[in-house]
Amino acid sequence: MSAEDAERLALLRTVAAQWQGEWTTRRAQHLYAARFGPGDWRRKARLDLDVLARQGLLVEAGPENRRHFTLNLWNGASL
Repeated sequence: MSAEDAERLALLRTVAAQWQGEWTTRRAQHLYAARFGPGDWRRKARLDLDVLARQGLLVEAGPENRRHFTLNLWNGASL
């Protein structure tokens, strides 16, 4: 994992824990654009949300075309 990847994941972990709402690819894209500047963040946002879900920090919900993630409150893991 590159330093850039680690920085993005750390940012997403922190903000997801503080906000605790639904996270979509679009919301993550806006977060990255605000923090790191404009760019094509869609693919990285999707991958990062999937990584945090695989780690058990987020829970995936909704159909494929309306997918969103929420903080896994049952995990007991701190972000």
